[in-house]
Amino acid sequence: MTIRWFAAITLVALAPLALHAQDTTRTRPLDTITVTAERRPVRTTATPAVVRVITADELRAKGAGDLTTLLREMPGLQLDPVVGSGAGISIQGLGSDRVQVLIDGAPVAGRLKNQFDLTRLDPARFERVEIVEGPQSTLYGSTALGGVINLITRAPNGRHAEATTAGGSYGQFDLSGRVSMLTGSTGLALSGGHRHIDIAPGNAVGSPGGAYRWDVMATLLQPVGAALLDVRASHTREDQAYQTSFGPGFDFGNTARNRQTDVLAALRFGADATELRAHASVYDHTLDETDLAHGTTTTDPQAQRLADVELIHRGSFGGNAWVAGVRGEHEWITTARLTATEESSSSGALYGSAEWKLGGSLALSTGARLTVAQRWGSDVAPRIGLTWHDGHGYYAKVGLAHGFRAPSFTEQFSQFTNAEAFYAVTGNPALKPETSWNLTGEAGVRRRGAELYLRGFGNRLRDFIAADYTGQTGQIAQFTYLNVGRARTVGAEVGGRVSRGIVALAAAYAYLDARDETNDQPLLGRAKQSVRSALTVSRRRWTLTGEAVRTSQVPITKDRQTGALVYQGAAPRVNLRGGIDVLHRWRLNAGVDNVANVVPVNAIAGFGRRWFAALTWAN
Repeated sequence: MTIRWFAAITLVALAPLALHAQDTTRTRPLDTITVTAERRPVRTTATPAVVRVITADELRAKGAGDLTTLLREMPGLQLDPVVGSGAGISIQGLGSDRVQVLIDGAPVAGRLKNQFDLTRLDPARFERVEIVEGPQSTLYGSTALGGVINLITRAPNGRHAEATTAGGSYGQFDLSGRVSMLTGSTGLALSGGHRHIDIAPGNAVGSPGGAYRWDVMATLLQPVGAALLDVRASHTREDQAYQTSFGPGFDFGNTARNRQTDVLAALRFGADATELRAHASVYDHTLDETDLAHGTTTTDPQAQRLADVELIHRGSFGGNAWVAGVRGEHEWITTARLTATEESSSSGALYGSAEWKLGGSLALSTGARLTVAQRWGSDVAPRIGLTWHDGHGYYAKVGLAHGFRAPSFTEQFSQFTNAEAFYAVTGNPALKPETSWNLTGEAGVRRRGAELYLRGFGNRLRDFIAADYTGQTGQIAQFTYLNVGRARTVGAEVGGRVSRGIVALAAAYAYLDARDETNDQPLLGRAKQSVRSALTVSRRRWTLTGEAVRTSQVPITKDRQTGALVYQGAAPRVNLRGGIDVLHRWRLNAGVDNVANVVPVNAIAGFGRRWFAALTWAN
């Protein structure tokens, strides 16, 4: 029996259980509270957007040394390899260059060729991960065509200490610790960690190389009169080693040094009704590329800086709720790959969103954002949605939203030649933003201990920015960036879960059709189908989970001679994980991902059996 049929049978079994679940079930409600989708606390069924939440317990239970290890197992989300080494996540068929990554609601610097490498961020720093699917430009501006991943860090939680050590496949060794304390009315937390693994993130199993990460984070909560000051500062240092090849005789050994620093200071008034935020993000990347045939090394440094200030106000009237904000941002980059060594730009935005009660269980959500940028012009991003929930667990919602992605410094100001690969790229200052329209709908039932849902979406994307061939100079092919692309992504997902006593069962199936409308070809790197089934048995002191995941074949490239698509084969995986309290205040988590060690044909990255074991002490 295939995993797909197993998932289908599981969903059939879940349906009557979800529809007849009673409120006397002792498990917690499934309708969680999130903040990302509306920039204020709201139930996931009360926002028109599709929202997924991953808790700290789930991060620890799955032994995720990096965030993509966990996110790739969720139907509808897929790995997206980034330039060099590392990986991001694609949402609704749109890659990491069109997914906004936030830490505590603030955008993070550190994109290489517009892509953000999630693997360099330590999951131990985060209390929860909120993923909002579909365009979120109304509240978060550029880059959120596919959605938003908001990584929410851990706040001080009284007097508390914990430490974790973990080991696993490919020489994995993790060590992390955290201390939280309360001094009078002041809350403090300090955490740090180290990771070593003998494979560069995003590279295929067996590839030479490795990654070494150190990180530290400090948090302060301090009352200031009637307000609360919240300061969070973090620094990550990661070194990667990996190899690339452009053909026989063109092999390179690479060392990438990544340094990331983020500081966020927020002053909140009146139970968070008004919030003033100041944020800075600094990213330094240096690539040393060694020609293995000739022993020569070139060094390519790049620095990115982002500073922003934002004022947010939240309110309500007559049962209606609203949020409004004004934001200013300055961004600059230093690299030898641009026409000028340093480029910078400023932008400003004014946005607002409101939820209007229409009577009974029906609510209308509206919002809009005006963004004006020195470098590329302006954009207006509206949205509208309807939500309905009857108070007994049944709900339905639909939303229409506009998204945009501003052209990057690279796309506007590139001046770069790669002689080894025989190409050169020139920027185009006249580029305009990419835009999208998205329609999302979902219906389902959520009761205590049970859930069943059906959701669908469609994206129409215009003015996609792509490097277009413009001619030949000797052996060097010349390219420039143009607004030439059109694409669509359409998908659906059906899933559910149910808990009875010590047993929990979950299953989901997702379908995606992602297509380039300029040539009617599928978008590369997107699997058409994915399915997940999981069975969890939990007692007071131990938990055991078995998980089956399968993604269909993925188009990864085109044959240079024939033009035919080359596919990575289907990837079925079975994962086993468990946790047990071994001593007072000690817990052991262990597991094996891809038990059968299935490696698909033409695998490009992230496959092979992986085991881990982690021991945590907490007071």
